[in-house]
Amino acid sequence: MISNSFPFRVFVCPFVFSLFPLLLGAAPTSSRSITVEECLVRAVAKRPELQAAPFKTEAARYRAKQAGRYANPKFETEMEDFGGEKDRRGLAGAQTTLSLVQELELGQKRKHRVAVAEAETDATKAEESVQRTEIITETRRAALAVLVAQEKAHLAEELLTIAREIEAAVLAKEQAGKVTALETERAHTETAHAALELQERQAEQRDAVHELAFCWGETEPTFEIVEGTLDIPSQPLPPLEGLLSKVGNHPALQVADSELRALESQVKVEDAARIPNLEVTAGVRRYEDSDGYAVVAGIGIELPLFNSNRDAVKAAQAEAEVARLKIIAARIKNEGALRRLYARLKTLVEKEVALRTTVLPSASRALSRMREAHEQGKATYLDVLEARREAAEAHLGLIETASDYHACRITLEERAGLYTAEKK
Repeated sequence: MISNSFPFRVFVCPFVFSLFPLLLGAAPTSSRSITVEECLVRAVAKRPELQAAPFKTEAARYRAKQAGRYANPKFETEMEDFGGEKDRRGLAGAQTTLSLVQELELGQKRKHRVAVAEAETDATKAEESVQRTEIITETRRAALAVLVAQEKAHLAEELLTIAREIEAAVLAKEQAGKVTALETERAHTETAHAALELQERQAEQRDAVHELAFCWGETEPTFEIVEGTLDIPSQPLPPLEGLLSKVGNHPALQVADSELRALESQVKVEDAARIPNLEVTAGVRRYEDSDGYAVVAGIGIELPLFNSNRDAVKAAQAEAEVARLKIIAARIKNEGALRRLYARLKTLVEKEVALRTTVLPSASRALSRMREAHEQGKATYLDVLEARREAAEAHLGLIETASDYHACRITLEERAGLYTAEKK
């Protein structure tokens, strides 16, 4: 855990201790700063994909309503026995029929059709959650990249300060005749390298800020830094079994479940299509020759002699089985990923503890003592450079370990569906 409480505070000299602002939990503050929570709010509110998602869901709801509509009746008119010979010449013997025809669906076709549409609506809602989760994850990773870039820039600043201090000490020794101009030139070169390193780290920070702002479509960022630290939480990870129990909460799996329900309902639709519908006809007929009227009625049904829709049923069953097996494979894959991520997090925590309690304090003490020895003429400038390099690598390793931990945890939370339904 990167925090304010470190056992090596008591024996690290003040100037070495100033090398590690991250370890102090120091959060950058600025009038042009932004929090991670504010980043998430902006991303969710301004991304066009999420703004369009409700319309897509609304369209699916209307399709579900449309699927439940009854078929419209048909109006038919028919004229017979006209334009012939003798008694059938002209319209004298014509018969005119006006009728309504209504198709009656059998086999619960409407019910199954509605079930398909409702499952597709659920899949559309789940797809909206998928998009939200992807955007939240993308934004969290971009914010993490800014925090990491900030800490690396802070480290570069402190290393430049130390390089200048060492150069000043070497110059004083040269003026006192204790070292040659060559050693002073080496110190000046190291200071120049430290300055270039700082420029590169600051450029990386600016690039990371722009990438974060792009998460909500901002081409010119209105902020310069992200508030926060890379502290690893002190509380232990949640139990693995609890995370595995939430595997089904992942929005991608919820989409797949909804699509499977739709396919299973489609099997019922195709099976119901094997039952022919009825057509009921009712109307009135006028006889021109007798100037009279009569009621007509009829019923019709399709004869499934050549097409009983059996192949369509089998095709729908096969598609549903493919979807079911894909869900099983996705769950197994997701569970395996969760287990790997969980193990990786535990390893990173152990590595962070070792760096924080052993490696970094040792490197800090070595640098402090080497500088004292150099001032006393008991160590060379190259010894100081080596100690400085080891201290910088130890600190950089701590930063990168914390970065890896948070990146891994973001992925773990995304796969476990821990913030799927949250609307930030």
